[in-house]
Amino acid sequence: MKKKIIALSILAGLSFQACEDIVEVEPETSLATSTALSTLGSYRAVLTSAYDRIQSFTYWGRDMALLGDALSDNIFTETSQASGRYTGVNRNTRNSHFGIWGTAYGTINDLNTIIANIDNLSVGASEEAGKAQVKAQALALRAMVYFDLARIYGYEPNKIPASGTGAGFNKSVVLRLAPTNTPQDATMTPRATVTEVYTQIETDLKAAIPVLDAAGTSGARYNMNKGAAHALLGKVYLYWEKWAEAEEQLKFALANTNATLAPNIVAAFNTVPNPESLFELNFVQATEVAGVLGVNDSPFTYTQPNGRNTPLSGTANVSTYGGQTPSAELLALFGLDPTLSNQATVLDVRKNWFFRSASSTSGNVTYTWSNKYNAANGAYTDNIKIIRYADVLLMLAEAHVMQGELADAVALLTTLKTSRNSAALIPATQGELFQYIKDERRRELFFEGHRWFDLKRWGEGITKPAATAVGLIAPDDYRILAPIPTAEVTLNPSLPQNPGY
Repeated sequence: MKKKIIALSILAGLSFQACEDIVEVEPETSLATSTALSTLGSYRAVLTSAYDRIQSFTYWGRDMALLGDALSDNIFTETSQASGRYTGVNRNTRNSHFGIWGTAYGTINDLNTIIANIDNLSVGASEEAGKAQVKAQALALRAMVYFDLARIYGYEPNKIPASGTGAGFNKSVVLRLAPTNTPQDATMTPRATVTEVYTQIETDLKAAIPVLDAAGTSGARYNMNKGAAHALLGKVYLYWEKWAEAEEQLKFALANTNATLAPNIVAAFNTVPNPESLFELNFVQATEVAGVLGVNDSPFTYTQPNGRNTPLSGTANVSTYGGQTPSAELLALFGLDPTLSNQATVLDVRKNWFFRSASSTSGNVTYTWSNKYNAANGAYTDNIKIIRYADVLLMLAEAHVMQGELADAVALLTTLKTSRNSAALIPATQGELFQYIKDERRRELFFEGHRWFDLKRWGEGITKPAATAVGLIAPDDYRILAPIPTAEVTLNPSLPQNPGY
């Protein structure tokens, strides 16, 4: 993947490498932007570079999908199977957390380069629409990356603690909205406030949405599109607790996508692209997952037992470092016991994601595993679903509940319940409905990058799986926020470290 990024940057005449929050340019490959970006193809190459950075294993290629479940309560790390992977994370040890800072700001610099310069590009009439799409995708992606940074390194607008080490701490991340083309362009910029960052995210999405194409074809789901951007803005409003605005945007999302609720969601995860995806990252096995790094670091490797046969990819006796197993508490939400001995009695189709197996490194000891990452796109390779239909539906139901529109929420939840053949009873009161949505998000979206952020935005703290012996991480615990890289803080005196680190 890194080779692909470098090749694309050179093709565009630019080489961006994140060095903490300052983005350096290698002198031997840097050219004047006016010289390097002279065609629409060169801008598309920089946009592809941004998508590639987002696919990094320490970003959406793995950690954004899995690490939040290990930090919270959906994963129990079987240390004998994990080879050290996520063992500190699962016990929430100091500094074991998300670490997207450098990759995120490298991505933002690619996107800033497009946004700042593409309007100056002269193209023929046949390329005007393509030019507009490139800029709109860059704006929407910049919003997505800033949203990821904001929810990892800062609090939500209405969840700033009144007590504890983070009392009153309203700092978010550094807002860089202009490209850094040379080291001299870099400035020691202070952290913006939480509200300032959320406002910028909103501004970028509102500028992108009118221009973006709807996802009218399966391939369009691999790019940021109108439906996905509406969904992202709705999600931002949900975190901001702007319920009416969230409802409006999430309805627009469902009206501007050809994604649909899958009749069999387990089978849908064997399909590329997933029919429920409004936006998913496409991983090409030969270029992005092949080789030592990919096979060691893919979500498949983290969640499957060593020595497993994978009929979807046609690979036998696959070597993994599996250790990220569904917690007993997650299984209990389906009515399953940890041994799955009662699996046949559970009707919910989603229980078929779980299976019981030993690995070649565990002797006769068996564990329960999840098959959400099943090599559907080739050996060790799965696409990452960033926004999918059921998530949008559940967010919309939550927005209804928070406004007291209980009948609307029940109708949406009944649709999902019927699709999943769930026996869970949908309650009638507002508080019980909200709890049902929380549980349903956990049942539906485990191992997809939501759990940590849901618990954080709800201000509930983290009740860790009993098997970790960690207990409760309170909502004002310093570990709710990730630490900013030490080199960042050392380099930039205007950049205060997060409280408690």
